Amino acid sequence: MKIYFSKMLSMLLIAIGFSSCVNLKHVSEFSTSSLEGITAFENIAYGFEQYCLEGCRDDRIRDFDITNNECKCELDKQADSITLKIYNSVFAYFEGLYLLSNNELTTYQTEDLENSLSTGDFGPINIDQENAASHARVSKILIRAFTDTYRRNKIREYIKEANEPIMNLLAFLDFNLSSNLNGKLEVSKERLKADYFDFLKDTSLSTLEKRRIMEDYFQKLKEIEAIQQQFTIYSEILVEISKGHQKLAENADKLNILEIKQVLLQYAGDIQTMIVEFKKIQE
Repeated sequence: MKIYFSKMLSMLLIAIGFSSCVNLKHVSEFSTSSLEGITAFENIAYGFEQYCLEGCRDDRIRDFDITNNECKCELDKQADSITLKIYNSVFAYFEGLYLLSNNELTTYQTEDLENSLSTGDFGPINIDQENAASHARVSKILIRAFTDTYRRNKIREYIKEANEPIMNLLAFLDFNLSSNLNGKLEVSKERLKADYFDFLKDTSLSTLEKRRIMEDYFQKLKEIEAIQQQFTIYSEILVEISKGHQKLAENADKLNILEIKQVLLQYAGDIQTMIVEFKKIQE
């Protein structure tokens, strides 16, 4: 009789484990899509430092100055470094969510997460107290998850505790690319237009030369707008990830409900569609 009940208990535990695995598949798929969407950041080959260097170069060309190679872009370089740090935290969080949902969380390199974020103005970006606190909270949650060997039964705690700070970091990443850096590119477009308009007013140039100047202008404009398109779609991806995670956090205690599964899978599908659109710009 004891052997019978022992076997029955073992089978029940296996069934529960299997059920849990199936029930969290939607969380895993949402995490996977979110990770792929977030990593699109690495394919945006443009940052604050590059904008600064291009502006510096254009000023030298405008002044016919080939002797001055000094460009004061230290703060812009630091702004890129801070943005990268925020990106790494967001990536690490969703990687942790993926690993937890698949019960694969074992070891992780936590050294990078231990570096705090300082408040202040760093050229084109500003880190306020909320940004710094959010980064610290997410880092703390990640370190605890990776070092205390969280498992699937801790995933609700992981999601709910991280929701507020991860939303802040996603919003920070979105703003500094789609608004801040994108706004600087709008300035570049206006400056480009003004420069080429001056060329076209030059009466010493032939019609053929002016046409070539126009072709060059439209090519450079196309390159800038392609980067802006990347910012726009990346922003849409981050917004969709934020919406999906908010829904996940609000329903963290009832992840097995069919409606929640369907909603999260829908978010995962929408993110995948946006990723396809993002990749098309690079082709």
